[in-house]
Amino acid sequence: MTAGSGQRTAGGSPRRAVVAALAGAAVGPLLTGTAHGARAADRPDPARGAGDPAVGRIVRHMRELDGIAARHGGNRAAGYSGYEHSARYVERRLRAYGHRTRRLPFSYTRTDLLRDTVRQTGPRERVLDHVAVEGVAASPPGGATGALVAPADRFGDAPDSWDGVDARGRVALLELRPPKAPEGVRALPETPTGGCHGTRRAALRRTADDQTEAARTALRNAHAAGVVSVLFFLDGMDFGLLLRFDAPEDPALPPAATVFSEVAASLRADLAAGGARLHVDLELRDRKVDTFDVLTVPADPDAPRHLFGAHLDSVPAGPGIDDNASGSALLLDLARSAARRAPAQFCWWGGEEDGMRGSQHFVDTEPLEPVRGYFNMDMVAAPNHVVGVYGNGPERHYTEHLAAAGQPWLEGPVDGMSDQVPFLFAGVPVAGIDTVRSRPAALKTEEEARRFGGTAGLPYDPRYHAAGDTLDNTGRAGLAVCAAASHAVLRSVTG
Repeated sequence: MTAGSGQRTAGGSPRRAVVAALAGAAVGPLLTGTAHGARAADRPDPARGAGDPAVGRIVRHMRELDGIAARHGGNRAAGYSGYEHSARYVERRLRAYGHRTRRLPFSYTRTDLLRDTVRQTGPRERVLDHVAVEGVAASPPGGATGALVAPADRFGDAPDSWDGVDARGRVALLELRPPKAPEGVRALPETPTGGCHGTRRAALRRTADDQTEAARTALRNAHAAGVVSVLFFLDGMDFGLLLRFDAPEDPALPPAATVFSEVAASLRADLAAGGARLHVDLELRDRKVDTFDVLTVPADPDAPRHLFGAHLDSVPAGPGIDDNASGSALLLDLARSAARRAPAQFCWWGGEEDGMRGSQHFVDTEPLEPVRGYFNMDMVAAPNHVVGVYGNGPERHYTEHLAAAGQPWLEGPVDGMSDQVPFLFAGVPVAGIDTVRSRPAALKTEEEARRFGGTAGLPYDPRYHAAGDTLDNTGRAGLAVCAAASHAVLRSVTG
């Protein structure tokens, strides 16, 4: 499931905090608190369905993928060896099930975060949630520490913003101009550049683009005044904006990050009360990623068919077993059940964590005329699960099964930033099921705990996009529900 910025870090906890905050803040068109199913009022048995033979097979696939990550640097990210070996495992199993396979290659550029720290060191110690600005200079080795300073006009984009202000060697706090688009952040039907459930990266990028020119001028002025690092904020917006600079002279500008409005307010209060000190250590590097999707080959490529898909890649920070070895393993079990000539195609996407790259490449390059619908599986084994179903029509295949089984479910956002979105925007009917309601870091409510079991007040997936997303970070109860429903859907659409 794709997170907010699409950037990756070697392991900075501030990045995970930003991801969690974004995932909880931008959630799409949910029906909050709405549950469906004949037995929605009953507290389900957490072990119900966990003895299903399909669940055992799926868990064995997840264990294999966990082991692959452990042997290959702790991750299965696109462009890394763990992804290649994950794909080989999938291909071996598919051949054993009688399927032919092919790889659909593609390339893109990913921005990796090598260093990612913004920390207040005085008058109190704390780590500041932030999103690194792309396209500017890296911090010096070890980072830079300096007193906090602000220009006279708050924004820093006027020729006289720093007149009379001693800014040399300091960290500047700069307010961004309000966005030009009066409606602010909203879901937009445009090609997404974020992914794996949870944030509206496209909308955030649109808002941030409105700030770029004024922010570039402010950075230039701050650099001329001797500032060593810059923190931007947009008043009233408590999530990280995604600023990117790409003019030829931008790499000479100071390292920068955006922070939440409430963080900026507390820093301004410290500044007014006597001052603050900050340590900033940021380094981003662009990297070309060569990767691929793994696809089964239909018996008749021109015949009408349904697609079933899951992303195979993890983030570089962890092995990605709930996100999304779980969906990949469930997809393998569906392929096991499907006859070679069934009107279905099974797709393991690469690069989802970097912006749904693989599914978007398929939509851009493969004929869609035979495709009657797309079914997505992303994070189907969260340890503190709910059951989320989304779609723009085909989701009835899930909900009819769930209703017949007396299984509660919640409606999630059809545009929830996973691999269904490129198909949705291309006009293909879509649906999907998950155990995080497209919000992996959201906290389970008391009502959800009553309906689905688990623990209220804790995230659906407490190790989302982290090194701890191993097999131990998965639960069989939600997986059993998703497996049974997905097999029912496969039977329904393939006859």
